[in-house]
Formats: sequence, C-alpha cells, structure tokens
Amino acid sequence: MTLPSHARTVIIGGGVIGCSIAYHLAREGRKDIVVLERSKLTSGTTWHAAGLVRRLRPSATLTKLINYSIDLYGELKVETGQATGWTQTGSLTLATNEDRLTNIKRQVSLGRAFGLEAEVVDAVRAKELWPLIEVDDVIGAVWSPADGRVNPSDVALALSKGARARGVQIFEDTRVTGLRKKSGRISGVEVGEHVIEADEVVIACGLWSREVAAMAGAHMPLYACEHFYILTKPLAEVQALGKGAHLPTLNDQDAFLYARDDVEGLLVGCFEPHAKGLPLDRLPRDFSFDLLDEDWDHFMPMMENALRRIPALEKAEVRMLLNGPESFTLDSQFMMGESPEVPGLFLMGGMNSTGIALAGGAGKAMAEWIIAGEPTMELNEADIRRFSPEMNVLGALEARIPEVLGRHYDNPFPGRSMETARGQRRSPIHAGLVAAGARFESRGGWERAVHFGGEAAHLPLTFGAPAWREQVGREVEACRTGAAILDQSAFGKIMVQGPDACAFLNHLCAAQMDIALGRIAYTQILNKRGGVESDLTVQRHGPETYLMIVGAGEVVRDLKRMRETRGDFRVEFTDVTSGYAIIGLAGAKAREVLQATSNAPVLDLKRFGFAPVEIGLARGWVGRLSFTGEEGYELYIPADMAMAAHEALVAAGATHAGLFASGSLRIESGFRAFGHELTPGTTPIEAGLDPFCAFGTGFVGEAALSENSQNSLGAGRLIVSLLFDSPDAIPIHDEPIYAGGEVVGQITSAAWSYRFGRSVALAMITGGQRFFGEKSLPDGTWPVEVDIACTRYPARVSLKPAKEAFADV
Repeated sequence: MTLPSHARTVIIGGGVIGCSIAYHLAREGRKDIVVLERSKLTSGTTWHAAGLVRRLRPSATLTKLINYSIDLYGELKVETGQATGWTQTGSLTLATNEDRLTNIKRQVSLGRAFGLEAEVVDAVRAKELWPLIEVDDVIGAVWSPADGRVNPSDVALALSKGARARGVQIFEDTRVTGLRKKSGRISGVEVGEHVIEADEVVIACGLWSREVAAMAGAHMPLYACEHFYILTKPLAEVQALGKGAHLPTLNDQDAFLYARDDVEGLLVGCFEPHAKGLPLDRLPRDFSFDLLDEDWDHFMPMMENALRRIPALEKAEVRMLLNGPESFTLDSQFMMGESPEVPGLFLMGGMNSTGIALAGGAGKAMAEWIIAGEPTMELNEADIRRFSPEMNVLGALEARIPEVLGRHYDNPFPGRSMETARGQRRSPIHAGLVAAGARFESRGGWERAVHFGGEAAHLPLTFGAPAWREQVGREVEACRTGAAILDQSAFGKIMVQGPDACAFLNHLCAAQMDIALGRIAYTQILNKRGGVESDLTVQRHGPETYLMIVGAGEVVRDLKRMRETRGDFRVEFTDVTSGYAIIGLAGAKAREVLQATSNAPVLDLKRFGFAPVEIGLARGWVGRLSFTGEEGYELYIPADMAMAAHEALVAAGATHAGLFASGSLRIESGFRAFGHELTPGTTPIEAGLDPFCAFGTGFVGEAALSENSQNSLGAGRLIVSLLFDSPDAIPIHDEPIYAGGEVVGQITSAAWSYRFGRSVALAMITGGQRFFGEKSLPDGTWPVEVDIACTRYPARVSLKPAKEAFADV
C-alpha cells in the first residue's frame, strides 16, 4: 500500500487512542482517513497496559466516557469478529480509614445518579469477594459488579479492524518526521521526503506526542513516568477458583496498589508515592514493544504493601517485574481538543494511566469534536485549552509529573494542591500576600491565595469541617463590613483595538458592547450551539479601545475563539495579562480605605463604571464592581506599581481575603462561574443570564438560543440556589439531587455559608418545567435531598440568590 499524497484526516499514532479516533471518525461517515504508526500498532504503551476498566469515577464526564467504552468493548467482537477480551469481573475498592471510605462512597453516590450498580460492603463481605486478601484493617469497601477488564492490544486491533472495514488506511513502520503549516493552519505531514497534504491532523502518539506537536509549534504539556507491576506464575489459591473464574479487580488505594488475577497467577501494580520520571532521551529511537529495566529497589516498598494485603504472594514465584512508560499531565486529567496555536491540529494524550478505560468514549468525543468543530458534550476538565503555553515548560513537567503519578490515589480533599513546580506565575503583589500569611494553591500555573491563616489553618485536610473555617469566616466578615484585599491578578486581560472593535465585540459577545466610555459590561462568549465558552467583563477605554477581563483559566480559549471570529473585522487583540495587577477591595469600608490612600478625590462611581485613580505612589484605574456580591471595587494597576498600591492599602487599614472567602460570598449572591455553572454545554437561558443577552444584534450563538427561546422556567435545565437544612452536610461538587425519589440535578458549586451557618450551593436542575411545576413551600422554595457519600441530606432550592431567598433563616 502506497502512502497517499492527500488525506482529509491524518492520525499520528496507532495505539488504542489513535485507533479509536479513526474508528469513530469512519463510523460517523468521515472518508479519506489515514493512520500513521512509527512502528507497529499498540507497540508504545497500549500493549503493556493492565487493561482495567472501572466505571465509578469522581466526575460525571469521566463516568459517561467510561460507560460508553464498556458498552463499545462488548459490541466490537460482534461487529468485527475480533475479541477484545472484555470480561465482567466486578471491582472491589478497599478503605482502611474514614476519609477513604467517604471518598469511595461519594463515588457510589455519583454512580447511582447514572444508574450504576454499586454496593458499600463490610470487611467480611470484602473477604468473600476476594478470598486472598487480609482484611484486619479494612473498615469498609465498595463492590462494583459491572466493572471488568479487557486485553488492551485486542481492543486496539478490534478498533483498527472496524476502521479498516470503513475505508481507513493504516500504515505501520511509518515515522512522521515533520508537520507543515500554511497561513498558520496545519496543512500536511512529512514522512521523510514524502508529504501527505491534510485538511486536519490528529496527534495521538502517547509518550512522543509533546515532541510531535512541537514540530508544528503547538504545545502539549505531558511527560512520561515509569510504571510498575509484577506478574506471578500460577498460584494454587488462584487456580482453586476454578477454570474460567476470575477475581474482581482489587483497588487498595491506601496502600497504593491494584491487583487482578492473570493466567492463574496475579498481576499487582502500584502508583507509588515517589515515582520516577522518564526523559524521552533515555528511550532508543526504535523503542517498540519494549520495557524499561526492572528496579526492585524502587518497587520493594510497594511489594511489602502487597505482601501485607495478599499473604499468598509470599510463596508466589514472580514471573517478571514489568516497567513500562506512560504519560501524565500537570493536573492528572487527560487532554484533548484542537490546538489553540495551530488550527486544524487536534491533540489527545496524557491519559494518566486510564487510557484503556477512556479510549472508547474519548475517541468518540474527539471524533465528534473534529467533525462539529467544537465539543458535543461537557469536556471542560479534559479540554487542552486549560493549558497555556507557559505551562509547557520542560522543567515544570519534569518536577510535577512524578508527583502526579505518586498522588494518583490521593483522596481529593478540598484544599489539596500539588507541591512541585510551584511559583511559576506569581501576582505582582505576591510578596505582600506572603507577608500577610497567605496559604497558596497552584491553579493554572498561578499561585493563588486561598486564605490567610497559613499552614496552621489548612492542615489536616478532610472531607468534614476544614481547619480554615474560622479563618475564612473572619475574611468573609472583612469582605462585608471592612475593606478586604482580594488578589485577582491571575485574571486574563485582553486589549481589543481597531476601527471595528465595537462591531467585533458585538459579534463575539452576547451583551451590547456599544457602551459609553468609562463603563463596564458583563457578558458571555458563546459557541454556535449557544453554550457559554467564557464569562467576562468588558471595559470601554476609547471609541476604538476595549479591555476584556476574563477568568484565570479562560485566556487561551478566549484568544482562540477571537481568532476564529475575527474574519474581516479591522481589529487587533493583545494578551496583556502580565502587564497589570487586579486588586479587589471589598466591604463597606472599601471607599473609605481607598480614599485614605490618595491625595486626589476618589470619584463617586456608579456601579459598573470606572475612572482613573491614584493609590499611594501608584496610579491606575478603579472600577466599581465586586465578584463577592458585596460593596467593592476592582483596582487595575500596572504591574511595576502594584506593590506600591498594595502597601498603601494595607497602611490605610485594608486586610486580606482569599479564594475560599470570595467563593462563599459568590455562591450566596448567586453569581455563576465558568467551569461550574457556566460551561460550553450550558446556555445563558439555563444559567438565568438571558437578560444580559442583546438579542437582535447577531452575536455568535444567538440563532441557537432563538431556536430554543423558552424563558428560564421553561428551559429543560436551570441553575438554582440551594441551602441545606443541617450543618452536617458538606458538599463539594457534582453531588446528585433528588426529589420525589428521582435524580433532578447536581451540585455545581458549594461552600460554607457564614451567613446561614451551613452549606450553601448552586446547582443545575434538569427537567425544570416538571420540577418547578410542583407546588413550592410557603416561602417560595422547593424541598430536595442531596446524596453525599451515600447519605441523603434535606435542602431547599430557590430561583433567587441564597442571601435573598433564605434571608429569614
């Protein structure tokens, strides 16, 4: 078979991910698809994967993707004649402490909302399900009977066979040596001297993806680690199960272990706390179906854990210690989507040791994204646009990725943060925050102050009442009655200039942008389906000059959307994020403190107005708005004068507040946030933000909204405020909501309310017309229950912000 000179789609990588994308593109009717594999199909990571497929996951997106994968793996044999090795064995996840038990019970609650069967069992039942384990320290477990395993290579071969049957051409032993672009867009793939012109290119080549993406100037921040498991020779205890019988997959996350039976013996693997990173220059150029050297000294602590849990291993003869490379990302979530830097180049990788489980669903989602030009389901947590180019620094990857593998089994406590590769991006007032006792978390590469109680008010982490509750309470009070500094410098700042700046922004944004000079508009950027791609404020500084203030994680996605939308508009836009600090100043005394810093009078601004301001030795401009919902301002100061402004505010009596305090106030005020209430699959109508849409102006997404122009109560889904009855309820995110015995929604944001002395939340209610058709309580709220770690907690929901709806509580 000869390499073609042109293809509609070229996929680089013949592992399970590349084969899945090819299969699903072809199944959707896409023609002229080529797959290029540097060696043989499955020869990279796929062939040595453990093949475990577990349905219960910590998010709705991952759960949906894996459920689809399992269904697909069961169907492929019928379709292609190629077995996938799918075997439904169930899985058993152990807990040896209360926090672990709470975490796995939280996953059960989420799974039940999707109809997944799972049961919380005691140690006795766990021993019955896995007779080889010691359970003297087990306090509970979760039994998931619908989980199972596959043969990873067979899955990839079945997908490739299905793809070939639909016309996909697959070329093995075909190494890509370069990528071509034309006018900034991907245009072709180089294989030595041969060039395949392509309309779109997909990079899905595992460990090598970062380097291949760099051929086109695209960023794909992933890095490899060594990953270990042992295989034993047959064991009498496993053979005693009987021919064809299998043990469930075992997850002992407190001991960093997973295990299953394998050819009458055992496979036992680990995610060890001190993992080993793998620079790719250690791998030979022809690395294929190869493994790394055994390292028993490194694996021995995990082996001791395994011997403690599975005593039968003491007499087992180890067949091999398998050490294979796998790739991971900075935040332990895989990445997928169109490159923000190179249109037409699609990227998928960094599967974080879940590639086999995700391959079916993620391959389908990627294929649909390629065809539709944007995601067709909620994929924010995997969207590659969450990574800025600044995060693709090799030193940061080398430092962070081993920690990502080592913390794979960490409990996802609130307040949990990675410890490596810290300090990459710091606010211009970072030194002042440190001096004030800030506790930082790393978010999108930025150091963000979450509270000002230091380590003493942060640890130990827990799913219960956190150590910082009293400290954050003081910060919330300062935001209400005092003058609290809120560092918002990580927010993106994009300058928009040109003769068509107003017309361009009116097309890009849902709100009316032809506002007066010195005014600020709140708006959203929508996709063609009417979903929210970003929420932001826009300041008008001149007839042809605007400044967009966007969320800290939205700069890359907004710039990409702006480039796609520019067309013939005479406009230029520039990322000026690093040039300015944004200092929030919230509270009843905010104006008093601000005036005390300046010899010039502070103007009596109307809400959503801005004007020049002097603050101590600094000057900038001040806007009258606050994301806390309290009285307040945002100060926009050139980065080189920001510390001078900060020092003046502190000298005038300002204190500090962190993200935990502002989050609590935001939720009480009913303010929506991107990535929580606002997503590419949520419309402004569903979010209750349609009053901010300037219908009739022709903004992107307006046509889709007009086709579904129901008012909020008629929408199929709707954001509401929620207040719990009991202070014992501590939600985090995604908890299912029940009414009348049915699931009617999920929590989207949650925090402790210092106003009410209990948890408050925002939530997405589905079937809004049916739900709100029920008679409300006398106070205008509706009763519900929220399932948190297998316990139902009563609560009430309202269409109003919590601080208004529940003011009499």
